[in-house]
Amino acid sequence: MPVAEKEHLIAELKARIAGHVSGTERITSAFPLGAPEIDGVLPGDGMKRGALHEVAAAAYRDMGAATGFLASLAACASRNSTLPVLWCETVRPPFDMGRLYGPGLSAFGLEPERIVLALPPGDADCLWAMEEALHSHAFAAVIGEIDGRSSALNLTATRRLQLAAEASGTPVLLFTGHAQAGASVAVTRWHVASAPSAVLSYVDEKEMLPGASRWRVALTRSRGGQSGSWLVEWNAMEAALSVVVRMEDISSEQEVTVRRELAIIPFRQTA
Repeated sequence: MPVAEKEHLIAELKARIAGHVSGTERITSAFPLGAPEIDGVLPGDGMKRGALHEVAAAAYRDMGAATGFLASLAACASRNSTLPVLWCETVRPPFDMGRLYGPGLSAFGLEPERIVLALPPGDADCLWAMEEALHSHAFAAVIGEIDGRSSALNLTATRRLQLAAEASGTPVLLFTGHAQAGASVAVTRWHVASAPSAVLSYVDEKEMLPGASRWRVALTRSRGGQSGSWLVEWNAMEAALSVVVRMEDISSEQEVTVRRELAIIPFRQTA
């Protein structure tokens, strides 16, 4: 992209979001996720705002679950802010999961009207857009979707994002898909897998509905903190996470039993 065109794009973006900005909003140095068991192992009792955080799916089948968890982190990061959230993915999505769906984001506490969606042509442009967004101080959080195998996503690129995040005090959430990510300076790294939700029974055992979304999350890197893994549930009313159980406390036999009992919920069909 020519320099003049990039400068024009920056000016246009700043003009569009100017109405959302009244000075620079910065609340605390960390934002809690709502689950004391997780916040307690993170330095500062929450995820650092001015930092790069990576989210990855445990496997291809967990991509949707990881996207939901990513949205919930963004909701927690922007909970007490009026600023918008930048969600950046390339014109041709890096993952074959389709475009963002507004009502789906809303279910995870991220209202679609707060999203500024950027669609740059390539991974390098996506990284550039994320960095410029951080420099603007105009967003409550910056999200980027870049395949972990991309040559553009290297140690230097993540270092630039980390430095920009530190300078602005804005959290960066980088979704790297299900591929193993390369070298990175990310402060935290999360691996997310799908999990069956609890079953809600309103009438009797034949009238069952799926409960709140659940994920199996593993905090595999936490600079200055501790690692851990939990089965977590999203509380839409509180816009916060809660821990159902630590994964270390579940035996393999118990997990198989839980998945068998809750993976399929029968619905009564009517003609």
